[in-house]
Amino acid sequence: MSEELIKTISDYMNEIIIAILTAFVGGLIGTYGGARFLNMREDYRMKKVRAIAIKALDVIRKYSKQSYRNAESDFNTSLSITEKRMVIVALHKLGIPMGVPANEVFDIRKIYFLDKIIDKDEIDGIAFQIEKGYCDNLFYQDPDTYFAVNYTMFAMRNAGKKYVKEVLSKMVINPETKRFKEPISDLSRIFTLGEFKAIQVLREQVRDQMYFDENGQPIKEKLDTLIKDIDLGLWDSYLMWNYEAYQSVMMQIKMGQVIAGATQGMAMHEPDTKSEKNEDRIGKINS
Repeated sequence: MSEELIKTISDYMNEIIIAILTAFVGGLIGTYGGARFLNMREDYRMKKVRAIAIKALDVIRKYSKQSYRNAESDFNTSLSITEKRMVIVALHKLGIPMGVPANEVFDIRKIYFLDKIIDKDEIDGIAFQIEKGYCDNLFYQDPDTYFAVNYTMFAMRNAGKKYVKEVLSKMVINPETKRFKEPISDLSRIFTLGEFKAIQVLREQVRDQMYFDENGQPIKEKLDTLIKDIDLGLWDSYLMWNYEAYQSVMMQIKMGQVIAGATQGMAMHEPDTKSEKNEDRIGKINS
């Protein structure tokens, strides 16, 4: 093989190797560079949304030791609709109490806060989680869909609060008989059938003497606390409990108590029966 042919083959192989290496290095740099660029863009995007969330918390923090309701107007004017859409679901999931007013639908232009006292330490804790990036997966969730899914629960809570405000707060207890007397005999005048079915179990549970003074009059402070508890979801299990299922459980409990009482009575009576039989035997032996 001539030297010229060998040189030609060698140059050709070098060109192939260089082309492969160029493509490999270019692809490696492109992949790394592209991934790096995407990461930088995502970091910038998340830092921006975190800053918006912190901005929202700063507005709320100004009203520390006051009700969230006091911060509502400032919150709605300080954040744009776009900013609220980015962070509102995350803030709600992290503990900022929001809801939907009775007979209304969710409106991003006017975020509705519940009547709860703002705890500065709690706000600081939420801000810390956001700054560290622990909650990045909660941002950018569509608030309309999120609150629409939870709308049924908000509607049930509103019905429960209506019962407390319109009925329980005007109810009295007979000091002698301890019987409750509702101010409205026909609840269909103020509740739809759906609302009434939703509050049936709650109605049974809240008719408790702890909400009334010794004269049978409702205690306003305790009823206000009850309304806040309903807003915070502490009574959701009762609002979601089917009334027929609730009655069945109560019936089973009562039957259990009756059977237990009867069993206990039989156990207490059994020694007396045995002693009577022993006395009869002793009497026969003596005779």
